[in-house]
Amino acid sequence: MYYLSRVRKVLKIPPNMMYEGRDIRKVALELLRKDFVEGLEGRNDEDLGIILSVDNIDVLSQGIIVPGDPRIYMEVEFDVLSYKPVLNEIVRGKVIDVKNFGLFVNIGPVEGLVHKTQIMDEPVKYDPSRSAFIGVKSNRVIELGDIVRARVVQISTKSGWIKVGLTMRQPFLGKEEWIEAEKEKVSS
Repeated sequence: MYYLSRVRKVLKIPPNMMYEGRDIRKVALELLRKDFVEGLEGRNDEDLGIILSVDNIDVLSQGIIVPGDPRIYMEVEFDVLSYKPVLNEIVRGKVIDVKNFGLFVNIGPVEGLVHKTQIMDEPVKYDPSRSAFIGVKSNRVIELGDIVRARVVQISTKSGWIKVGLTMRQPFLGKEEWIEAEKEKVSS
């Protein structure tokens, strides 16, 4: 799920970034983007999730200089756009990799894994020549580039990275073509 949060923080501004005529809000934005967006490089912030962008900065204080430290400490408040997966959330994504153990699905800023046992309500066989899984009974095919709908069933945040487990073994989940066919069957 995507979140827009308002965050308050004390920034440590190096003296080389402060010179006459420089807008303090631009300096603060530059530092925050470097720390939050580039510095985390897709890593997970425990509270906010994956930081995607920082914007709308308000400088709340004049700044404090601490003896022996050349930096200026300023309190700022800003908006953070982030993504944090939620258990049981329905996500839509594109199959970006197919391995013999499952599918990797891009669901925005993270990839989720659909284990081969979670692709369909039937056994599947892996076809490495097509980078695809094929249903043993139905012959339905899911392959690289397909758009799918899945449910988040597992979230792991070990060592700052988010790993997401997905399932497509429920009604109205799976490859979009299957879902449309299922909807037509129900409405008939």
